[in-house]
Amino acid sequence: MINSSALPRQLVAVVAAIAAGGILSVAPAAHAAADRDGDGIPNSWERNHGMDPRDAADARADFDKDGLRNLGEYRLGGELRDEDTDDDGYDDGDEAHDGLRSTRLDDEDGDNDGTLDGDEDADGDGVDNEDEDDAKESCRFDDDDSDHDDVDDEDENELGGDIHDSDSDDDGIPDGEEDGDEDGEANEDEDDSDSDVCFPDEDGDGESDEDESDVLGTIDSFDGTTLVVTSQHGFTISGQVTDATEVEFEEADEDESEGAEDREATLADLQQGVEVAELEFDDETGAIEEIEIYAVPTQP
Repeated sequence: MINSSALPRQLVAVVAAIAAGGILSVAPAAHAAADRDGDGIPNSWERNHGMDPRDAADARADFDKDGLRNLGEYRLGGELRDEDTDDDGYDDGDEAHDGLRSTRLDDEDGDNDGTLDGDEDADGDGVDNEDEDDAKESCRFDDDDSDHDDVDDEDENELGGDIHDSDSDDDGIPDGEEDGDEDGEANEDEDDSDSDVCFPDEDGDGESDEDESDVLGTIDSFDGTTLVVTSQHGFTISGQVTDATEVEFEEADEDESEGAEDREATLADLQQGVEVAELEFDDETGAIEEIEIYAVPTQP
């Protein structure tokens, strides 16, 4: 409050005139105008990030479906349309709500121990933070894939890839179609789950886009029990074929492989030189659960 008795008479009249004109209330009014809808986010920030400064409801929205509302993204330094702002494999919502000081959504290594927050095991249960996060999602396709190689960014480091290079080793084969750990399963399939309900399938053929026209390798031998496959990179994959093993023809491009239209694949089709699209192993027994092959074209 201004003490008018302490001012010269000439200034008293000036101060009174200013107050009467409302000029002294400009600061509070300007502050209110900075957040027109009163949602806690400044107008300028909303405009710069595609929000509506006249609609308070969008502060409660979650544009990137990461479990953190837009207001939280603003307060914590997150990106509105990136569910993993710091690219550490751990979604923003999980980092914001896990109650840990060792993780931050704007710092890929919150505790500075040299390990990405997503690769940490915060609760010591043997499951990485990023995999705990995946287990709660019905649609893992939501995870970032910056280079569009069908390997999520969070898994690239574990498989020796580069999130900004779809062919990290420059061998002409996309990282997703490689088999980094030589287990017979392509990198792009390592993070797949039966509970994932939203694999993209643009042509509606029942097969996810990432698996279209994959080639794991070729059959080297099959003696009725043991299948041996030589991968595209030259390493050998072998496994036991049992009565429970399923053999299926893989579709090439948009049309079925010639010779596979009128019959189902059988063990007899496991011939030397036949291309293998994918092998799936039983987690419990280690036996081959499913074999997907390309049919040998019929001769005219």
